[in-house]
Amino acid sequence: MALPFAQNYDGALFDLDGVAYLGGQAVPHAAEGYSLARANGMKAVFVTNNASRPPESVAEQLNSLGLETTPEDVLTSAQAAVLLAQELVPAGAKVLVIGGAGLHTAMEDSGFEHVASADENPAAVIVGFFPEIGWRDLSEAALAIQRGAKFIATNLDATLPQERGHMLGNGSLVAGITNATGVKPHSPGKPDPGIYKLAAEKLEAKHPFSVGDRLDTDVRGAVAAQIPCLHVLTGVNSARDIMLADPIERPAFLADDLRVLNEIYPQIAKGADGKWHCEESWAQMNGATLEVSEKNGEEIPLAVYRAAVHAVWDAIDGGTSREEVAKELPNFKVVR
Repeated sequence: MALPFAQNYDGALFDLDGVAYLGGQAVPHAAEGYSLARANGMKAVFVTNNASRPPESVAEQLNSLGLETTPEDVLTSAQAAVLLAQELVPAGAKVLVIGGAGLHTAMEDSGFEHVASADENPAAVIVGFFPEIGWRDLSEAALAIQRGAKFIATNLDATLPQERGHMLGNGSLVAGITNATGVKPHSPGKPDPGIYKLAAEKLEAKHPFSVGDRLDTDVRGAVAAQIPCLHVLTGVNSARDIMLADPIERPAFLADDLRVLNEIYPQIAKGADGKWHCEESWAQMNGATLEVSEKNGEEIPLAVYRAAVHAVWDAIDGGTSREEVAKELPNFKVVR
């Protein structure tokens, strides 16, 4: 008998922003989908590129939104950055930390000497996002790096999803340091596969899956780590983005939201008729134009979306111009 999606794996690695919440608001259906999957035995850890808060704060927010979580269920890029620093510089070295409470907490048991100025000649600089970061902070980091300090960024996300839209992320901030110094940072956050491997080890999972909303971090990192990724449409990247994704950023599974965790994932296959089929729906490419079995304006059902993604991928991989497909492809909204 086929099992609900989440029960086919021995662990789940969840993104936070755009998957569980958007800023301070819960993503629709996230709490119900996650809670039911946990009740049915799913082991999970939240893997986040947001380094501004410690695991205790993240867990508190998740619990307030109905996603039962402990601090041990959270792995942040701040924690991963400190582990990376331990590989790059000697034990007990001076480290300049530019970041919020999450990064400072991660440093507490690191064995490093925490310094606040480039004038103290740190061996490394770690930069993580926090809302109050400013010119003086970034300049202090640049000074230390110019004097030879290793440059570590917790993550390189260009944007940070918030209720009002996509704000500046840590990647956009550290780009200013790179522009000033000419030095590109080491970064353990997604899309680096290392943070996924750390998360899987935390769960003692041999066959985990991941859940994310961003192609350039969540999906790319999972592909690099050889962990199947379930993409949800509740955050940054849209249905159209998924259809046009490069192979290194293609998720293994397609969902609208976390209700899918407790549903049986359907078979998606190309038929003898040349169409891609999912349940009773189908999609096919006619040149650079996508044709689907059903739509209402730019609204398409979930099964059509799944078939359409595979139809577009198949066409592009077969030589159809991605640019030509992009010109014709609507900005579909997936509905149930």
